Amino acid sequence: MSDTIQINGKRYYVVHEEGKTHYLPSVTTILGATSDDTGLQKWRKSVGEEKANQISKFSANRGTLMHYHIEMFLTSELADKKERLMYALKETQEYAKREGFTTEELTVGRKLFFNFYISESFERVKSVLMHEARLYSLRGGGYAGRVDDIYVDADDCIVIADYKSSRKAKKEDWIENYKLQVSAYSIAYWEMFDKVPSRAEIWISNETETEPQIFVLDQAEIKHYYKMFIEKVKQYHEMYPLEENI
Repeated sequence: MSDTIQINGKRYYVVHEEGKTHYLPSVTTILGATSDDTGLQKWRKSVGEEKANQISKFSANRGTLMHYHIEMFLTSELADKKERLMYALKETQEYAKREGFTTEELTVGRKLFFNFYISESFERVKSVLMHEARLYSLRGGGYAGRVDDIYVDADDCIVIADYKSSRKAKKEDWIENYKLQVSAYSIAYWEMFDKVPSRAEIWISNETETEPQIFVLDQAEIKHYYKMFIEKVKQYHEMYPLEENI
């Protein structure tokens, strides 16, 4: 049984705690419902719905393949770095063929992965504690989500990491929602495992450049953005209250 369901077209995680079932909106669902999408709608109108859907589908698919490369590389038990690379490339190619992704989607997804690999971004990761970890909190009405990786760095610090793909480099002013997202994961991890992450990181690889971006949030910044996020959680639950008997 899936741990997510659709309720009124929105994604919720099914969480069982202390004999009670909770339906918690995903972090991305909350951010999507409480953020200004004027710019996105303007873009969709300018290019047309059909073209916008094509671009969005391609972006999502090449992002999925970038993530799969990363997963296969970081979670492989092979000791040698080059062997892990070859394993990741082989497994992702087979996955892409099996799931029906296009050659172009695979090529671009691989390029996005290599931006991290060649820049030695993965050297930051000593070991992966949790991959695609489901995290949740009941604060503010509750939220849940999956973080890409929780890893331990060379100093044995716990890091919350989320990977993003983009067509071009991002200005920091553009990624507030990403900061809210990783802050939400950081606090949920702290609540669930009683361990405080040292920092949160947003890794962004883009199609037009080879150097990826890594934005780092320290504990003070996590606290700041979490306060903003939890207000959005409360706002979301006021906007979309669930029936008691759902």
